[in-house]
Amino acid sequence: MKTLLWLTIAVLLFAAYFALSQRKSQPNTESESPTKKTGESNNVPVVEPVSISVSPATLIQGEPARITINGVASSSAIASLTLDDKPLPIFTDESKVSALVGIDFHKKSGSYPIALTLHDGRTIEEKFEVEQRAVATTTFDIPAQLGGNTKEAEHRLTSTLAQDTAIINAVLATTGPEKLWNGQFRLPLDGSITVTDVYGYKRQTGGVSLSHQGTDFRASEGTSVYAINSGKVAFADTLRNYGYTVIIDHGLGLMTLYMHLSENKVKKGDLVEKGDLVALSGNTGYSLGPHLHLSVRINGFSIDPIKFLELMGPE
Repeated sequence: MKTLLWLTIAVLLFAAYFALSQRKSQPNTESESPTKKTGESNNVPVVEPVSISVSPATLIQGEPARITINGVASSSAIASLTLDDKPLPIFTDESKVSALVGIDFHKKSGSYPIALTLHDGRTIEEKFEVEQRAVATTTFDIPAQLGGNTKEAEHRLTSTLAQDTAIINAVLATTGPEKLWNGQFRLPLDGSITVTDVYGYKRQTGGVSLSHQGTDFRASEGTSVYAINSGKVAFADTLRNYGYTVIIDHGLGLMTLYMHLSENKVKKGDLVEKGDLVALSGNTGYSLGPHLHLSVRINGFSIDPIKFLELMGPE
C-alpha cells in the first residue's frame, strides 16, 4: 500500500515538472515580443540628419555661392529651398544636391535667411552673410569707333546701352528649367591666362558712370574662345556697345556671356559641349584693345566670373 502511494506521488511530480518545462519553452505573447534586429524599421521611417552648408560662408556683393543640402540622396526629397524668401532652383551634380546663388551687386549688406523644407515636413534654417564691396572708380575713354570723348558720343552711349541692356535682359529671361552643364567649369581660353580688367569697379566717362560687370582676359584678335561648360546658345549676334556677342544658357538661371568678339562661331539654338569653339576674340564695341570679356549671370544677377570659376572649377 505504501509502495503504491509513493508511486502515485512520483507520477504526479513528474507530470507537474513536465508541464512547467513546456510552459517556459513557449513565449508569453501578452508580455513579450521578439527582439528586433538592427535596421528593422517596424514601419517607423528612419530619419537621416539633414543640414545646409554654404560655400563660401561669407560673401561680398556681386559674388556667387553654392548651397549644399547634406543628408539627402536626391532633390526629390526637397519641397522648397529659399534665400530671403525667394525660391532657388535645385540641382544634383557630382552626387551633391545643391543650389547656385548670385548676390546682386547692389544687394544691401547684412544677414539673410535660408529656409529648407523637406517633403516629410522637416524644416532647416540657416543664415547667409553678405558684406559690402569696396568699389573703385577710374576714368575711361570712349573708343574712337564709338565717337571718342564728345558730348554727342556720351549721349549716344547712354541711349544705346539702355537698348543693349534690354536685349540682353530679354535673352536672360529665356533660361531653361533644366540643368544643362556637367561637372566643373573650364576657363574660356587655352594656355596661360592674364586678367587685364577685374569685375566690379566703375568706369567714369565724362558724365557717364558704368560698372564693369565682367572680367577681361588678355587675348590677341582671333584667339579661340571656348564654352566654359555645356549648354544652349541663347544669343549669337552683334550689339552696338558689346560688339559680337555669344550668350550660352546653361540652365537653371545660369548664363555666360562672351563679348567684344571678332567673329561668332555658333548660332542661336546650337547645343554646345564644354570646350567647344564658340567665337574668336576681338576688339568690337566699347573696347580699347583686343581682349575677351566674360560675364556670368545667375538668375539675372551679374557676378564675378573669377569667383565663379574658383567655386565651380576650373579643372
